[in-house]
Amino acid sequence: MRKFLALLLVPVALQAQPALWWGSNTINKNVNGGAIVKGDTVEMEVKLNPNFSTIRSVYFDFQHQKDAITLLDVQRGAGIPQAANFSYTNYYYPNCRFNRTASNTTNNAWNNYMNANYTCNSATVPYHAINRIMVNVSSASNMEHATYIKLRFRVTNTVAGFPYDSVYMNFAVGYDAAGQTMTNTENVGAKGVWIDFSPLANNLVVGDVKHSANVSAGMKSVMRLSVTDTMPQPTEASNTFVGGNGAFSFAQQLANNTPYRFRLALPADSVAKLSSSATTISDYTMAVQEFITQNLDRTYKNNNINKGIKYWAADVNMNGEFDGGDVQKLFNAVTGLDTIVKAPAGCASNCYYTLPTIKRSVYDTLGFTAWKTLNTAYASLATTTAEQSLALNYVLRGDVNLSHSSLVTEQQAAMYSMSSLVVPGAGSIDVNLNNVVVTSNTIAIPFIVDTKTLKLSGLQFEVKYDNTKVKFEKMEVNTPSWVSFVHPIGDVLRFGALDRDLKNTLSGSNLVPFKLYFSALQPGVDLNTSVVIVPTMDAADDKGNQVGINLNTTVIKLLGANFFRNP
Repeated sequence: MRKFLALLLVPVALQAQPALWWGSNTINKNVNGGAIVKGDTVEMEVKLNPNFSTIRSVYFDFQHQKDAITLLDVQRGAGIPQAANFSYTNYYYPNCRFNRTASNTTNNAWNNYMNANYTCNSATVPYHAINRIMVNVSSASNMEHATYIKLRFRVTNTVAGFPYDSVYMNFAVGYDAAGQTMTNTENVGAKGVWIDFSPLANNLVVGDVKHSANVSAGMKSVMRLSVTDTMPQPTEASNTFVGGNGAFSFAQQLANNTPYRFRLALPADSVAKLSSSATTISDYTMAVQEFITQNLDRTYKNNNINKGIKYWAADVNMNGEFDGGDVQKLFNAVTGLDTIVKAPAGCASNCYYTLPTIKRSVYDTLGFTAWKTLNTAYASLATTTAEQSLALNYVLRGDVNLSHSSLVTEQQAAMYSMSSLVVPGAGSIDVNLNNVVVTSNTIAIPFIVDTKTLKLSGLQFEVKYDNTKVKFEKMEVNTPSWVSFVHPIGDVLRFGALDRDLKNTLSGSNLVPFKLYFSALQPGVDLNTSVVIVPTMDAADDKGNQVGINLNTTVIKLLGANFFRNP
């Protein structure tokens, strides 16, 4: 006889699982919809998904900063039916902190409650507090999937730089209509809500880095402002991009009543590029004219170099003096033989080169003798408990005319415009460039100059070309007794000339001081390329001062004629 085993399936009631969470992880508006500043009221929502349960009341545990924000009240949300009775009680535990562990930061509220652990001591917990809130709801109807409660906090007017922190939900345990603990209550999502102040609401230091308009947007975008303490072995408190407008602000990244140093830094692979753009022919002529006209007692007339910070920039051999060795190194840099500023040996692309960063008030008023004490000067500031302003300038060695360093007051208007260098008040020259129709293997590109009312002692240009289509052959120079230079590197050609003794100047119209010669590397019928003028160009007058260059175009098109064939 076969025996059968009968199984009786008895229905088991499954307890629905409610969930509570923060409605937003960041609060960036006050209750009136404006940016948050100290003294404002902010509102945080706790959302509820009843998940078909009969959840009514909730026991909350919140941690927040004791002195930074104050709990004002708890308001019912849209998830609680209008006909429901609503009440809450709160108990405040100052100088207490919830000790977070793996066992009390789960998604199960009851588990977090049972494993809660605290440290309460004003010495070790000076800033935090706990609020235990019991929300009671009596309702014949179930809760809705919506906001359960709203917590309203007042942002306290603390001292500048106060270390604000998030508001944390440590646990929120639910109780059903029958008064039973809902041990399966979930607390999901991020545990903390950050109060996002207006950028200027809690600052210790605000300011700007004064960029020259001649520094490219790409170069400005990689500059960083490093803030360290003033210890012999400094510790970095902040390292942030300053952006094209140079604006910066620091709040709780810094401590109050503490001294800091501010340094502007560039990636190692950008330093030589900026230095090459900054040190051009007028930097050399300005320096050599000041040097050669010095007084017999070895003092300087301060005609060309008329600011202490310019002497600092001219001291490129860094021996604490402006001398003939500086003139030599500047000449090397202008002709493309070397760069004045470069990253230290062994400094790869992931390290930074620090620029001398100086308070603007010092930089703009630096005297002719004080510059010698500036060798390791970086802007320093001691924070207080109130907001302070800090205006910063920076300088590059070799940038004697400060074309790419922070400009001094009277030079603020100097700028590049459409790749042409314009120096207000100093006059300018015209340079005309034309497209070339290639009819033979040799391609000649003349630079046609009109000096107008000026007498020139130096000219410098840089061009970029496609070295897979054309090859640079030579430069023809037609300048009286000038020293010329041409320095090709890859697809970039730096060239120019200067008056060896500042006496045989260049002046007039329809002058052709330079003619570049290229050869085509492929048949002319296929030749369709360009020679592009790089903004690193410069001109100097008979006194060595920088003058403006107005270009009629920055692109010279090379067009191959149909009948031309490369031999």
